[in-house]
Amino acid sequence: MNGAMIGKLAIAFLIAYALGDINPAIIFGKIKGVDIRKEGSGNAGMTNTIRTMGIGYGIAVFVIDVLKAFVAVKIGFAIAGSGGAMAGFAGVVLGHCFPAAFGFKGGKGVAASFGAALALNWQTALLALLAAGAGFAVTRKMSVGSLAAAASYPVFVWFLAPEYKYFAIAAAVFLILAHAENIKRLVNGEEKTLTVGNADRMAEKSAEKDGAE
Repeated sequence: MNGAMIGKLAIAFLIAYALGDINPAIIFGKIKGVDIRKEGSGNAGMTNTIRTMGIGYGIAVFVIDVLKAFVAVKIGFAIAGSGGAMAGFAGVVLGHCFPAAFGFKGGKGVAASFGAALALNWQTALLALLAAGAGFAVTRKMSVGSLAAAASYPVFVWFLAPEYKYFAIAAAVFLILAHAENIKRLVNGEEKTLTVGNADRMAEKSAEKDGAE
């Protein structure tokens, strides 16, 4: 790999990181006067947004995260081919998870990874999405769906887009490690199912009221 290519890969990565740095969950939270990283699970992503601010904001967060990652990978590919696409994938997910603009504390990169995977090879991304849907449908836990997608994604890539297979394994390992706390809660039977808006806090207040009565 020559110096020119290394430079192109670096440019692709930095552009992607800057796009990943745009975290809609944090931005919407600031608009509403909520620090998403201090509410619910503390994660600045779609699931915690749904829990704390409602499904409308959650959908908006998902769409923006997917689009920014899709664009990042396409830009990377335009700059340096498949290598640039992988650099874009890595950059946008890392930018999302560790945003410089927000103290390096962001989301877990699930929606961003989906958008990046969609740009890399749409068939494998949609199959991983189906795996996520199946995991969520069975358990009603978003973390299970995310882990199912991460675990199955390298398998789909291995058969349908083998040029990215080793990168897909690395991406899957990163996402699984990002869910270490979720895995711990799942093992302990403490992981919550998905709720909308402030349902958890409303339930807690209701329980406190009932107890007082």
